[in-house]
Amino acid sequence: MRENALAILLAWTLAAQHGLCGKLEKIAQQPSNILVDYYAYRHISIIHFNVPERTVAVVFTFMAKEEKTGGIGKCAPLNVSLHLKSASLPFVCPDGSKMAAKLMEAKRRRRHYSLEMKSDGNSYMIKIEAPSAGDWYVIAFRSWTDPDSGKIKQQGLSASCETVMDAEMFVEMPAMTSLVDPEVEHQVQLNETSDTAVVQYLVPDVGLAELILFLNSSCGENCNIAVHVTTEDNLVDGLLNSTATSLSFKPYAGGFHYVTLRLLSGNASNVRMQLSSLVGVGQVTSVVLSRKSFPEFFLFDYEHLRGNDTKPQPFNVTSDALSVLNFEIGRVYDVGGTVTLGFKLVDVEEKHKKNIVLVACVSLGYYSNITSGGGCVRAHGLTTADVYVNATEPAFVHVPFPEAGTWYVSLRVFCPEREEKTTSDDSGVNVTGNNSCSCGRTCLQGDVACERCDCLSRCTTVRVESIVSSSPCVEGRCGSHGKCMHYMSGGFVFSACHCTGGYRGFDCADNTYVLNTSGILLQLLALTFSNFAFLGSVYVAIRREYFTEAVAYAAVMFFSTFYHACEAGEEVYSVCIMRLSVLQFCDFFNALLAIWVTLVAMASFGPRLTAFCQVTGAIVLAMGAEMDRTALWVFLLPAVTGSALIGLSWGLRCRRKRTIRYPSRPYRTIFFPAGVLLVSLGLVCYAFLQTRRNYYLVHSLWHICVAIGVILLLPKRKYMK
Repeated sequence: MRENALAILLAWTLAAQHGLCGKLEKIAQQPSNILVDYYAYRHISIIHFNVPERTVAVVFTFMAKEEKTGGIGKCAPLNVSLHLKSASLPFVCPDGSKMAAKLMEAKRRRRHYSLEMKSDGNSYMIKIEAPSAGDWYVIAFRSWTDPDSGKIKQQGLSASCETVMDAEMFVEMPAMTSLVDPEVEHQVQLNETSDTAVVQYLVPDVGLAELILFLNSSCGENCNIAVHVTTEDNLVDGLLNSTATSLSFKPYAGGFHYVTLRLLSGNASNVRMQLSSLVGVGQVTSVVLSRKSFPEFFLFDYEHLRGNDTKPQPFNVTSDALSVLNFEIGRVYDVGGTVTLGFKLVDVEEKHKKNIVLVACVSLGYYSNITSGGGCVRAHGLTTADVYVNATEPAFVHVPFPEAGTWYVSLRVFCPEREEKTTSDDSGVNVTGNNSCSCGRTCLQGDVACERCDCLSRCTTVRVESIVSSSPCVEGRCGSHGKCMHYMSGGFVFSACHCTGGYRGFDCADNTYVLNTSGILLQLLALTFSNFAFLGSVYVAIRREYFTEAVAYAAVMFFSTFYHACEAGEEVYSVCIMRLSVLQFCDFFNALLAIWVTLVAMASFGPRLTAFCQVTGAIVLAMGAEMDRTALWVFLLPAVTGSALIGLSWGLRCRRKRTIRYPSRPYRTIFFPAGVLLVSLGLVCYAFLQTRRNYYLVHSLWHICVAIGVILLLPKRKYMK
């Protein structure tokens, strides 16, 4: 770890010429985070950091390695994906899965940083200039791969490995800090010894549309100063040289704003800065919401109440004034669910229903103005609205893992089509026509962000019902193909869907890997009917008077058939006569028992010793199947012990008869080699060739190989005399 820290410090020093100068101090580390394969969002590992206020720059370092926990061979480095974000968990879909729910676009939310790395023990870095203070969340996992192409590895035949990640945080603090009155001009002196400064402004809680920061530098031609304006998020960046510059940004009302300066080149500079007069917006109507919290995780509502009302009430929205509602998302405990925003027009006259559109713009930290064309004026440009509501049905947008802070929703109503008018043509005939507004229709469909559309008619006041609620997953559900669950990682709880039946995605709506009914039926029939090959084993065992062995083979056939009938039907054709875990135990145990009694029969002991070996083996195998039924030693124990007993018994017989021609020739030269070869073929397929795509074929082949192998290996009594 000390070498990694030195490497980071060296890299920082070498990058000084690019503006990364300053002393780094390690203030936090999160070691030994276990990463797993990504198949759904629930497989993430969370790492949390807290960035101090007035930080000039922060460096997050990550080192992942493979630690061997068992098996044979070495652990090869794997691909690791990592995502970093402030204020909440990064919402990502590395598998590219589709979603049915309408989500707020990621580009309209806070930025997150991504890193692809290897678990090779090397250190990787993410550097952020002028970071926002507070909670930063890292989610990490083994990179997603196509699940159908993944091999099913038999435990113990290859190395069992854990991917472990260590994370550290280094910060650079400013050489100078100052708290400044936003109405007063301030001056900062930068030089080679004091090359960084943070100037802190408190912006009042008033209606602001924009602030402008004017900067002037007295340095020469080769002087360059990096400027960052930050609050709960990075608002704007710029470069100041010998000339004056200005930076405009949307402020967060009632919060501290930090101007971070870094001298990139030049010997010294005197920087003067001044905030402009506050620029306001037009008429704004505030809609007050009250929070109602429930005991469960991530479950709360924001309701519009009046006086002593206990039920939410509708509120007025007009085309002349901007209606704004806001709600708070708290730190840590509120960010693991999904916020749902929904709006519905009520009490609309029938004749106006087709001619009203409500536009809603959702923003974090500030409220967006809405243009005459229905566009949302955001911090980084004009966009389409987040929600368009007509009078026929409500509309919703979902915000998974919302960032902590104050969220705003701006509302305005538009009428894209004017009422019918009756006019006279040149001949004096009355003509009734619909005076439509073409740009209004274009702008209010969500495809184009329009700044102006002057032909939109004035609308009457409409009544709007709002839904602002938080719940796990999407409204507490995961469609019809999953369950909403709570998971914990790194001490943080979050909600995610556990999809079934091959479905995947945030709301279990992606059916890319879902088999059709014929495919499911084919797999079910292959895995179950292949077990009927044991009918031949049972028949041969009875004919050769191996009655205990016949019972074991019948049990294998029965439990394996119903285990796969329960497990392979994908809840479409499933037939479960008892719990799946019970069927799985019985399947594994009876398969081990069948191997054991066959080897004991091949050893050809007397009746008493055979019975003793069978009962003792059954007890030991039951214990092993319960401890770890998929472990390699559970399969090797009966195979190695039984083979040793066969060698001992056959060796003693050969010694007593003074010949190596035992057992009899047909069994020794035909049935025994053929049976060993067939079972070995099945073992190779079972252990090395199974993938999720071909599982039903290879596993069915394993059933058949074992069943026929038993017929060949179970000796006739006369061969063993």
